[in-house]
Amino acid sequence: MIEIIPFSAPTYWMNFSAHMAVSSGATLGDVERAMRPYLKHVAAHKEEFERARAIAPLNFDGKPAAVPEDLAQAMFKATPIWCDGWLAEGERLAAAAESFRAQGQRITAGEILRRASVLVSFAEWSMLLSPHKREVFDRGRALCSSAMELLGAHHEMVALPYAGQELEGMFWPAPGPGPHPTAVCFNGLHSSMEWFWQVGLIRELNRRGISAFVFDCPGSGSARFHKDIHLEPETERYAQVALDYVLSRGDVDPDRVASVGCSFGGYRTVRAASRDPRFRVCLAWGALYDIPAQAAMSGLDSRTMMWFMGVASLEELMAKRPKFTLEDVIQNLECDLVVFHGAADMQVPVEHAQRVIDKAVNARSKELHVYGAAGGGSGEQHCHLDNLGTALGHMTDRVAALLQGPPLDGGAR
Repeated sequence: MIEIIPFSAPTYWMNFSAHMAVSSGATLGDVERAMRPYLKHVAAHKEEFERARAIAPLNFDGKPAAVPEDLAQAMFKATPIWCDGWLAEGERLAAAAESFRAQGQRITAGEILRRASVLVSFAEWSMLLSPHKREVFDRGRALCSSAMELLGAHHEMVALPYAGQELEGMFWPAPGPGPHPTAVCFNGLHSSMEWFWQVGLIRELNRRGISAFVFDCPGSGSARFHKDIHLEPETERYAQVALDYVLSRGDVDPDRVASVGCSFGGYRTVRAASRDPRFRVCLAWGALYDIPAQAAMSGLDSRTMMWFMGVASLEELMAKRPKFTLEDVIQNLECDLVVFHGAADMQVPVEHAQRVIDKAVNARSKELHVYGAAGGGSGEQHCHLDNLGTALGHMTDRVAALLQGPPLDGGAR
């Protein structure tokens, strides 16, 4: 990963976010402009950043470094500067897009809005408990929706009944006559459903004849901001609702449905497939066996994590954390299991990937693909988002190949 901001444990999230934004559709020039205010802050506080490098070095060896409290607070103090730069650049792009749209140049405007949506959404990801967090989320989603409309990105909006409310979702049909194999996608801790379109997963699945259903899982997207539905360990509760919907469609092949999850979704997808035998293939795009006692470098402080979890105290957070585990669940997984992981993942050590593989003793087949700097086109960091190009095609190729194989029991279920 290129050093954009002086490497240290407190600056991990900034460096990773910059690379991830490019993987998700922003240009390097967009990111460079977005970071200018923060880089000025770095230059003005050079001694502080050099001290952070000396006290908490970042070696990119797959072992999350401990972040001393004073350094963590210094990082969080400067977070608004980072976010404001990303928001300003996102709005600059949005204004440029509107100018092109007014001239009837819809495709150009749509592509620019797609980039703008990434910058605004990533600003929200980096925010702590700002009073503007929901407003920025809504703005990022609106920009993305406009981009989809202008670019003719065909999908259907879906409302899933859940917990007396509704979870928002999108169904992306593969081209041509069905029924098609279909992937049910579970998002990560920060992301929401449209990220799968921004990052290109939906494009790659559709190109391989696979439809995709994405939705805002509890604790993410509109479920988090507008429904007050928080993170919960029992993925199977909402996975069942999503799968019931997918299987109700006439254009879905019921024998060829995959469970796909990225980052925290790597936990969700394995748990869902372990609890529901209707899933044919399970892809963990970044494995997560459980939540470590010491939080990794996700850019969140404890108060923001409490908000994600829907708890009122640090004690409640610590009591809820151990419930997020695949222990005593994963042995029930019987479908094909594919795990992709970065060899130097600084958020979730690669040991999680090996543990998922080892514990899935009843899986029909198991594959572990670990990407390192020396092979596979890099992508050694969390979910390969430091350099996604090769891994994204590789993952979707494996899902497509396994969905084309014979059914689990040799015939229709």
